[in-house]
Amino acid sequence: MSADDLATSGKVAPGPWVFPVPTLGDRRAEVSDGWGSPRRNPDGSRRLHLGVDVMFRRRSRNDLIDVFKPGTPHGTAHYFMPDNVPALAVAAGVVVFADWTARGFTVRIRHANGWTSRYTHLALLAVQKEQRVIAGQPIGSIGWDPTDRRRLMHLHFELWRGSTGRAAVNPKPYLDAWQHRAIEWASPRNASAFRSPGKSGERYPAWLQALGDKSGAYAIRERKGGKTITRYVGHSYTGRLYDALTRHMQVWFRHKDFPKGQPGNGNDPGIMYDRDRVEIAVAVTKPNAAAAEKSRLIRTLRPTDNVHGQPREEAA
Repeated sequence: MSADDLATSGKVAPGPWVFPVPTLGDRRAEVSDGWGSPRRNPDGSRRLHLGVDVMFRRRSRNDLIDVFKPGTPHGTAHYFMPDNVPALAVAAGVVVFADWTARGFTVRIRHANGWTSRYTHLALLAVQKEQRVIAGQPIGSIGWDPTDRRRLMHLHFELWRGSTGRAAVNPKPYLDAWQHRAIEWASPRNASAFRSPGKSGERYPAWLQALGDKSGAYAIRERKGGKTITRYVGHSYTGRLYDALTRHMQVWFRHKDFPKGQPGNGNDPGIMYDRDRVEIAVAVTKPNAAAAEKSRLIRTLRPTDNVHGQPREEAA
């Protein structure tokens, strides 16, 4: 049965369509805020929620509150969202948009029979425009809406019908029928979050150039001897994330006496890496959140070339 048949019949079969958030053990994500709920724009104007928000529901009042505390980016009284959860393509299709927007990184995928799915509030992208994807493929890492003071992590998902992609439909009946999948999560150590900056001498890819006026944190990992090693975590809080990141690959500008682990200062780019051997993950944030995100990534990834910010080893 095609997507059109499903829509006209009022029933949705799982078929090749999958839920856009993977399972967490025996937990399934669900709609935490539904279609048509009232919203207020940053300028104070009102709008309707033309999609749904997806999170994991707590099983009881105290369920996981020590891990994902209510009132933090990780949770509310009734729902929670861990770090580094991937958003999944709900069906096979072609990526028609994958870029930063005012609501975070956003992906739109065009599917068969005139359907388009939209995913936003992503912290990282794992796909690019014109890329073909399959059902269940990670397309990015779930983050939060940059305009939300709470910074509540969740996936905003929309489903659109028609050749123009302008007729939003309530996705919940579809989500209720789609298949839930368990996959290896796209943590910052996973290649679905890291991407190549291109080969030496080539123009930097569009996703990297798009960081020109952004703030945030980045991680650089290196392929060496059959292993992948996280080397460095840096940040920019002045809207120069592109410059801060690409300076690490300007090998002709290397300062031979630069101490290992020291960041760049003035005209010195700091630690340098072979562009042909590295991959990069980026988390775009508000300027005042960039340093905190850098600290979190250092604690999580334990990069070899960051001297400051490493968690202290426990005494034996």
